[in-house]
Amino acid sequence: MEKTWKLPKQMESSRGLLETSARPFIKLHVKKAETGRYDSKMAGDPYFPKHEPYPKDESGRPMKLLAQINFADMPGLPDFPDTGILQFYISVSDDVYGLNFDDGCAQTGFCVKYFEHVTAEVAELMDDFSFVQVEEEYDFPIQSEALITPELSAEWVLPSDFQFGRYAGMDAFDYFEQFDDEVYDEYTANAFGHKIGGYASFTQEDPRSYSHQNHTILLLQIDSDDDIDSMWGDVGIANFFIRPEDLKKKDFSNVLYNWDCS
Repeated sequence: MEKTWKLPKQMESSRGLLETSARPFIKLHVKKAETGRYDSKMAGDPYFPKHEPYPKDESGRPMKLLAQINFADMPGLPDFPDTGILQFYISVSDDVYGLNFDDGCAQTGFCVKYFEHVTAEVAELMDDFSFVQVEEEYDFPIQSEALITPELSAEWVLPSDFQFGRYAGMDAFDYFEQFDDEVYDEYTANAFGHKIGGYASFTQEDPRSYSHQNHTILLLQIDSDDDIDSMWGDVGIANFFIRPEDLKKKDFSNVLYNWDCS
């Protein structure tokens, strides 16, 4: 597998261990644009068949599309779908973007929907989403509709991801305490951004350090990004995780959602 980063020379003794962590991922390049119903996108209007019940939060209010991934247009990743449309919705009627602090997998303020069979009949799709209204006192984290362009890449485990210790033999804090700060900065230079797969980044800590450690697959990461007016709290980042066995079954009912900020 192609290595995306040159390893800092102080870490060379760990090369063999870290190489075993290599995972492919899809880097998501985004730009403001009007998008079509079938496009991979952030914000905007979704592909949505008229006969399907539209996602609502626990208060019964319609949720808004956060991101849509059309896997027919994505490079292949192991165990991920190669067709179908995957969507992420979040509540627009609370001030924490649908996050459930008691249970990050409870889809009460967010929703993940997967349409395995995509219809080409536009007449079968909803075309008016004016009923989805962001309440004035709340912000939506992505203010501009954006088109996604994918790029296949690969990376080694990141120190922010709870799985780092499995490969390095010790937790990230202890490991990088051996070195100057520049070593950490060099190793994590490309850690953030929007992606599918690979390893997660956080502004604070990985919630899976304490629970949901079987949710090892990064389903989607959305970063704060001035280019598309994306802002999670105070320059934060959002992540969705899934268990490998659920991903293989295309079962998106047990997804862990988290976002944090500085």
